[in-house]
Amino acid sequence: MDESRALRRAAWAGAASVVLLVVAVALGYLVGVDDAGMSDAAILERLNDDTRQAAAGIGLPVLAAGVALLLWFATGLRRVLDRLSGGDPLAHAIVPAAALFSGLMITGVSLDVGSAFAAWSDEFTADPNTVRALGMGGQVLALTGLIGGGVMVAVTTRIAQQARALPTWATWTSYAVAVLCLSGFWSGGLASVAFALWLIAAAIALLRTARQTPPSQHAPTQDTPAPARPAHDEPAQGAPAQNASAQGVAAEGAAAPEATRTPPTATSG
Repeated sequence: MDESRALRRAAWAGAASVVLLVVAVALGYLVGVDDAGMSDAAILERLNDDTRQAAAGIGLPVLAAGVALLLWFATGLRRVLDRLSGGDPLAHAIVPAAALFSGLMITGVSLDVGSAFAAWSDEFTADPNTVRALGMGGQVLALTGLIGGGVMVAVTTRIAQQARALPTWATWTSYAVAVLCLSGFWSGGLASVAFALWLIAAAIALLRTARQTPPSQHAPTQDTPAPARPAHDEPAQGAPAQNASAQGVAAEGAAAPEATRTPPTATSG
């Protein structure tokens, strides 16, 4: 696969990951508890609603797909940053940062909807206080995962700034998004919206980069050695000279017996 096509697919993966992650969070919100002041009756109603439980069950596979696509996008973004920076090791922080964000988000959402899955069992007795604790813990973990998103934004912006690939307003806007993401839980959810918008902008930039990247040529280069011909197809070096010498020796050997068989002729007179 050439470079242009790989970057194009990574960009579309990034855009699709934003959509899937938003859908997964919305489905998990139907049964999750993100407000400690929610009444006990409202919590129990959420847990015992079969429709909400089914929605949460669908949300987890959607979340997994979104995370996978986000990691795909991160690998494509790292390739562009590596080329833009001339091999700066800072670009290699993109994929681990995306993995940190993805891992904490999966853990947080799982804690938030875990009580709803347990409610499928008749042996489970829901305790509103336990559900509150799990829901708030999941929310804190998921929002703390935005630290990984902040690292992605900061590294990308820094490398693009050094290469003068971004206008001034875009550079400072990206740094503001990074600060919001690093604030994590204290951003009140604003960092999640800012990071999603930044991901969409980064996917668009990656698409433009893919269009400007020429497709790789697979023609053989001068460094590629030519395939060796079989030894029996070419005569060995020096073979013509050896054949000529052998023919000369054979001719001399044939002339010598002829000379011995011819008697000398008598001189007249």
